[in-house]
Amino acid sequence: MSLTLSELLHAVFELGLPVMALSWLLFYRLYSRGELARDGDHKSIDTRLKAMRKTEKESQETSDSLMHAKWMKFGGGFYGVAAAWTLLYIEVSGFVGTVLHPSTLLNMSHKGIGDFIAQKMSGQITTLVDAATWFAWWPEKGHGPVLWFAVAYAAYILGLNLTRYETGFGSRVVELDSKERWRSLIPFSKSRAGETKPGSE
Repeated sequence: MSLTLSELLHAVFELGLPVMALSWLLFYRLYSRGELARDGDHKSIDTRLKAMRKTEKESQETSDSLMHAKWMKFGGGFYGVAAAWTLLYIEVSGFVGTVLHPSTLLNMSHKGIGDFIAQKMSGQITTLVDAATWFAWWPEKGHGPVLWFAVAYAAYILGLNLTRYETGFGSRVVELDSKERWRSLIPFSKSRAGETKPGSE
């Protein structure tokens, strides 16, 4: 199997750049909150991430960050970033595909509610497995995972190092990754109802 420029570009744009951006977002959030030291080495960062994941698992508290929750679901660190991006990509692609081709959803529902639920549950399990084995999911048939793994890791390290520089732009971006922020954009959500209720009396 020979590596081609086309495959390299696919790996960079489909996996590398998103992993770099996501690692930057996740770590910038932790740095800005003082949960990680900006001058810490990779070993101390990994140790701290493991402790955070254990604490969050024991407390069973949900994070206010959507991406942080998905990241920790896959163990955090490099592997977790790549898996979280793969999960997000599959979920969004599936949603867009359903919107563009609603007949697929109708065909599933016509087979009966039991079969529909079973297919949805099976799809969720398959999605989680694909995300967990992202290094094998991304390469096209006939290509190996080595290139994709290497690109993803290099992108992760680059994103992690870029995070060490504090910027005003970074703070604004981190504010967007909040469950409350997204809920405030949804009409009739509980958070919006709570805000408007006092004034309506």
